[in-house]
Amino acid sequence: MTRTALSCLFVWIAALGLFPCRAQLPAFRFETITTRDGLPSNTVLSATRDRSGFMWFGTRLCPVRYDGTTFKSFLTPETKFVAGIAHDQANTLWLASDLNGVCRIDSLRKTMEPVPGMTDKQTGDFFIDSKGVGWYSDRRGVNRIDLKTGKIKHYDFEQTTFVWIKASFVEDADHTLWAIGRDNGLFRYDAQKDSMICVWGMDCKDPSRREQLLLNTAYADRDGYLWIGSYDHGLIQYNTRTGARQMFATGQRKNEVRCVEEGTDEFGKRILWIGNEQTVGIFRPEQKEFYFFPGILDEPFEVNDIYRDTQNDIVWICTSRGIVKYHPRSNLFQGHELPKNLVHWPVDVNVILPDQRKGYEHVFYLGLSHSGVLRWDMASGTYSLIAFSHEATAETRWMVQRADGTLWIGTDRLDYRRPGIFVYDLEKEKLITPPLSVLANTYFSVPFFMYGFFDPHDHLWLGNSDEGIHILDEKLQKDVTPWSDATQRDLLKNNNLLMSIVSSPQGKIWLGTYGGLYQADENSKQFTALDKNALPDSIPDHAVNSILEDHAGNLWVARWGSLTQLDAAGKVAAIYTTANGFYDRENRGLAEDHSGHVWMGNYEGLYCIFPSLKRTLRFTVNDGLFSDNTAGRLFTSADKNLLFVGQTNGFNFIDVRQLLEPLHPPPLAISSFKIHEKEQHLNFNAPITLAREDNSFTVDFVALNFRKQHDNQYAYSLEGFEKDWNYIHANHQAYYTNLNPGSYTLHLKAGDAFGNWSPHEVKLQLIVLPAFYETWWFRTLVILTIAAILYALYRYRINQLLRLQHIRNRISADLHDELGSSLSSISIMGALAQNKLAGEHPSKPFLERMVDEVQQISGSLDDIVWNISPKNDALASLIARMTRYSSELFEAKQISYQFAIPEYIEQISLTMEQRRNVYLVFKESVNNLVKYSHCTHATVTISIDHKTLLLSIEDDGQGFDPKARTDRNGIYNLRERAAELRGTIEIHSEAGKGTRIVLRFPLKQHDPKGVLKMNRQ
Repeated sequence: MTRTALSCLFVWIAALGLFPCRAQLPAFRFETITTRDGLPSNTVLSATRDRSGFMWFGTRLCPVRYDGTTFKSFLTPETKFVAGIAHDQANTLWLASDLNGVCRIDSLRKTMEPVPGMTDKQTGDFFIDSKGVGWYSDRRGVNRIDLKTGKIKHYDFEQTTFVWIKASFVEDADHTLWAIGRDNGLFRYDAQKDSMICVWGMDCKDPSRREQLLLNTAYADRDGYLWIGSYDHGLIQYNTRTGARQMFATGQRKNEVRCVEEGTDEFGKRILWIGNEQTVGIFRPEQKEFYFFPGILDEPFEVNDIYRDTQNDIVWICTSRGIVKYHPRSNLFQGHELPKNLVHWPVDVNVILPDQRKGYEHVFYLGLSHSGVLRWDMASGTYSLIAFSHEATAETRWMVQRADGTLWIGTDRLDYRRPGIFVYDLEKEKLITPPLSVLANTYFSVPFFMYGFFDPHDHLWLGNSDEGIHILDEKLQKDVTPWSDATQRDLLKNNNLLMSIVSSPQGKIWLGTYGGLYQADENSKQFTALDKNALPDSIPDHAVNSILEDHAGNLWVARWGSLTQLDAAGKVAAIYTTANGFYDRENRGLAEDHSGHVWMGNYEGLYCIFPSLKRTLRFTVNDGLFSDNTAGRLFTSADKNLLFVGQTNGFNFIDVRQLLEPLHPPPLAISSFKIHEKEQHLNFNAPITLAREDNSFTVDFVALNFRKQHDNQYAYSLEGFEKDWNYIHANHQAYYTNLNPGSYTLHLKAGDAFGNWSPHEVKLQLIVLPAFYETWWFRTLVILTIAAILYALYRYRINQLLRLQHIRNRISADLHDELGSSLSSISIMGALAQNKLAGEHPSKPFLERMVDEVQQISGSLDDIVWNISPKNDALASLIARMTRYSSELFEAKQISYQFAIPEYIEQISLTMEQRRNVYLVFKESVNNLVKYSHCTHATVTISIDHKTLLLSIEDDGQGFDPKARTDRNGIYNLRERAAELRGTIEIHSEAGKGTRIVLRFPLKQHDPKGVLKMNRQ
């Protein structure tokens, strides 16, 4: 094609001109809330927000409270048709109903009760003015109610054929109350005369202002105007100061406006929200035009009320098919649809380029998949089309704005016709054909100009995925590409397609291919592969889709399956994969915002990477994106504060500064407190006392910003029970069970999806009472009772012991005094009789034996008396008797002996059984020693070791064999007595080496001075 032909073609295209279009409807996205979400009725009539931040709605069935996730219905008493709802300074809810008149809801106790003494219980449109006075309407007129006393005054309207609620209310900028009569007219309340004065309508006394009107509701703006919705006059603007009025027709089949509310569009421009019997729309006062939103719901719906929350600009639209909500911050990403009257749908926005000229920062150019380029004025919301030829099927691939005011547009000509590169003069607003574009359009076998830019030398770079690179010098009007065709073919062989070309401010050129990352060196005229020595084996796929060099000189490479960050030296600084939250492998499209965040797209969302934190956030359609597919279509404004995402039939954008804004904490409220799944109505400002059996509870808390549920996250911690926070993401319930008695503080907090946590916490004081058996008085009573029982047992034991001692003393005394004296008398008389008999008298041996037996019995009796007597329970008494008994025998046989006894034995006592068995063991052993050992020395040792008494009797006599059989019971008796003592006895003897008998048994004795412990040490 000749240059002349090309010039003619471009002139013809330019003659098509710009096709302007104004986007009058704001780019709003709505949410719907219906009975499927817990709303008790889809017919919603009124709305308000209380001082705690909860939303309240009046429905056809009952009033209902909404916290953003759950509804709480107030069904008792029955109300029906709650057509008006408001709250006073004490946060008491007031409502007008069809069945029970005016009712009030105690926000603390969550109870509803009707106002007593009402004659007409069919009421509606409850309103509270700035003075705290309540107003409501009925079928006969309007009423004023003192909210403190409940006193009501009625203002009668003229009765007409209209037999429903007579009026609604509004208060103007001068704090004057107005009643919007349904068919009686517009009334002003005269506070001095305490009367309703009709200023316009059928009840007006001025004939010039008497007019048949059918009015609905009104909104009072700050300029002193009432915007009144009417049944048949559209929207009426009424000047409250002059009485002037103006009517605006809606352009709809039925010229009706049911409700009006002020608001702003996405650019902050003033609008009026309009509701009618079919849908909702807006009125632009500066244009005096109506625009209605199509297709919000599947079917038409009646709008009953519009409530705008001035704290967060949420608009709640009460309709016959549920609640329609517009939340300006619910969708982080704003969305704009392309005007259908300019471009045919479907159409993709492939490129978004900001105008670089001073004063044009609000202008952006949208490169489309067909038809041309759209010029979008962000400030005015207008579009105009820079059209390509009607025959051209050109898909925009890149756009560059040069310093000379020209816009260069590279396309893929799917019809294989040239030109594929277009140049648009921004000042003259027409397509032109500079010589460089003519030269550029001659390259590549087909006009697919996939990549293009101007380098710092003002050379034009052109790239094609399978045909390589061309560099054009405008002054020389020739190709100055330093790489030979052979070098480029070598680079692209084996289907190593060229996917991305990026030029750095320092003039470095980076190439992305299916085979990996390359640096194009113009001096060496070579392509250097960078991935071979840089990437780890964990990245098997090196294919590159997009390249970005950030402000710090780091190179970001979006690949199949990963995003890699290379530092200025070419070393891998970070690797992001599906483990970091990527939901798709085809990562494509990169951008950097003014704060250094790196944005990446793929087919399953948009990702924001915080390089310093190595943190990734994912955004989806839930955040306002038209589609999760954001691959390859990321762009920024000139100041990099706005991020744009090209979409099908439109585009999204976000002010990225929102990510760094300090969190404006929403009201965090406790929605419910349940004990064993039963809701409790409590004052959360005071400590909550729980019985021991009621210490299993659930606290439902919620951020009252009415964002989508996943936009908020929650955490809680119970001070006194745990130290760390429990982070529960979008869940908003804290649950505890089986808490010990005590005082606790429950800390609750909320944050946003970016991990910004509000510094403001809600604290709930909890006191878990102990069970009666855990109280101090019960424990004290138990201790005292046990102590009393133990003391009683102790006294009983002491009394028993004293009684036993008394019995033992009496028995020992009786045995000693009576039996002992009798035996002594017998022994004396026997001795006297023996002395008087002749020496050879046959009875004399019998007398001698009798005297010996009596003496033995007397000795045994003496032992028994000694053993029974409590006075001898001390170990010292036993040792004294043993010493006395053995010394008499040892001395009689002229046996030398030695006694070794422990110190501090005065306080050690033995039981009567212990003393008896020990003494008999000792006595038997000593008797045997004296009779049979033929020893010359004996040693008796008594010691105490670890609460065990040891008795050792040792001699140097002739010894014997302890194992030898004998018909005597001596050794057997010793072992039996040792067993009775719960101890052991050891007999060590050998012929010619003497005998040693050792008795060991545990002590059970009174030891108040710790003698046993002293002996052990």
